[in-house]
Formats: sequence, structure tokens, C-alpha cells
Amino acid sequence: MKHTTLTLLILFLFQALYAQVDYHSKYREAIASIEKNYAGFKDKTAEKEDYYEYFKAELEKDSIRGLSTLKKRLKTYISFFDDNHLKLYEFDAEKYVAKKQYKIKAFNFKMLDDNTCYLKIPHFMYKSRVDSLINHSIDSISSKKNLIIDIRGNGGGGDDSFSSILPIIATNDMYIRNIEFLATKANWEFVNSVLDIGKWKEEYDDQMIPAPWISSRKFLVKGNDEINGVNEFPKNVAVLVDREVGSAGEQFLFCAKQSFKVKVFGENTGGTIDYSNCRHFKVIKDKIYIQAPTTKFSGLPVNQIDKHGIAPDFYLNKENQIEQVLKYFEIWR
Repeated sequence: MKHTTLTLLILFLFQALYAQVDYHSKYREAIASIEKNYAGFKDKTAEKEDYYEYFKAELEKDSIRGLSTLKKRLKTYISFFDDNHLKLYEFDAEKYVAKKQYKIKAFNFKMLDDNTCYLKIPHFMYKSRVDSLINHSIDSISSKKNLIIDIRGNGGGGDDSFSSILPIIATNDMYIRNIEFLATKANWEFVNSVLDIGKWKEEYDDQMIPAPWISSRKFLVKGNDEINGVNEFPKNVAVLVDREVGSAGEQFLFCAKQSFKVKVFGENTGGTIDYSNCRHFKVIKDKIYIQAPTTKFSGLPVNQIDKHGIAPDFYLNKENQIEQVLKYFEIWR
């Protein structure tokens, strides 16, 4: 009886040990997925391949026996790339957004004085919210001299979300930078789950190709699109930014700065635009997910924005920034 009990105990312990997560294998799978599917991988390792392999090998030396160690090891690995869009999450970010659990911040329009309209756009997650704000305020905006567009804290969203703003502030054609898509089967299947871009073809594999969704009717702002239209009012447009502005927020800023009536105020943006259109993949369900960009701006690594962000035309003190902009309006022709 004792022998049987001991045997069962050993068997139980063996099964429990076997059932445990192989954290080291999960780590290697995550690294392999980044190397295969991250649009910035080749740029970020170019001319330092030997150092990258050494760095990776050093991280492999010590075993990974727990979840906390796995997280730390992945964060250390990801830090090599210095890309704010490549990051680790401890929850399923796609489900988080899909369930509209994204932090809802206040969109706002108000008149600051007889000549100045104010728009607060905290994110570009939902085009309908931006369009609703513009529709609500367009009569006032189109009849007043000055407009402040406050995008401080705007971490991004969808590039199509700001399409209704651009004709209001344009003085000339605006161009949206072309993007290239890293065609892998995993990336393709991710995009195809959102937009119908057709069947995967093996000849695409591991190639940087023009973003396949630019011909999709569902994608309203296309690569190298032109936005034109000149309105008499507003005459002066100030875009207020900070370090938290990134991704689609920076894409909007890139377009807005092409208008002769626009000036940017605040501080440098966050620098999360060179590599974008992220997908999330599971490392351990409900525990660890990694976000990795699937696209990059054409021409990179030349003309990078991510290193420093987009610089404003006028730097402002931290306090009372709206009041500072209003003072600029007083001397702005």
C-alpha cells in the first residue's frame, strides 16, 4: 500500500512538473515571431548583426523558470530595438480595444473668446467621435479667425479618423507618407481579419510591399493621398502637442504642418510613427502579449521621426499653455 501511494505521489509530481509552462520555449517562440513579423527588425539590426546575435545569446544563457523572469527577459530583449511601438503587454490589447474598454477621454469644443475656437481631440481611436465633434462645431470654426486643436495626450488610433479635419485647415495639397507592409503569413492573416485584402501568396513572404489595404474602400486615407481645399476661416490654426502624442497623432501633425496657416506649439512629440500598424500576438494567454509593427514609412531608416519626435514651431512653458497660444494669436497676422 505504501509502495502504491509513493508511486502515485511520484507520478502526480511528474505530471504536475510536465504540465508547467516551459517559459524558455515561450521566450524563444516570442523572439522568433519578432524576428519574422516585426517590420523594423531588419532596419534595427542592419550593420550590427553580430552584436545582435551576441546580445541574444547572452540573454539565452540563464534559464527562465517563472513568469516574472520571462517578462523581464522579454523587456530586456525588446529594449534592443528602441522602438516605442514594439512593447510587451500583460493583457490582450486587441480585446481591450474591441470591447471599448479603451479609456474614454473627453472630446470637447468651446469658444475661448470672440475670435478663437478650441477643439480637444484626446485620441483617434474612433473616427465617429472625431466626425461628430467636427460636425457639431463646423459652423463656428468656419466663421472665426483662430482655431486651437489640442491633441496633447493623443497616443494615436486610426489614420482615417482625422480625415474630416484636414480640409478645414488645408491651404494646399497635403501628402500622407507612403508606408510599406512586411508581408508574412501571420501579418497578412491579421490584416485580412480586419480588411479584405485577398488570399495570402507565398511569393510575398518576407517582402516589404506597398500596404495592400490602400485599395480597400474601407481604408479612407490612403498612402500618398492628396487632401485639398482652402477655406477663408480659420485664418490661424495652432496645434497644441506634448510628449504623449504619437502614432496617428503624429501622422495628423505631419499633414497639418504642410498647411501655411498651421503652427505647432508645445514640445517634441513622442516619436512612435516610423513603424506602425501594429498587431498583437500571444506569448502566454491572459498573461503576456507582444505588440509589433507590421508597416514602416517608405525610405527608412533615412528621415526618421522616432528618434526625436516632431518638433513644434514654438516651445511653450508647461503651465497655462492655452493662454500662451492666445498671446501668440494677438501678434499673428
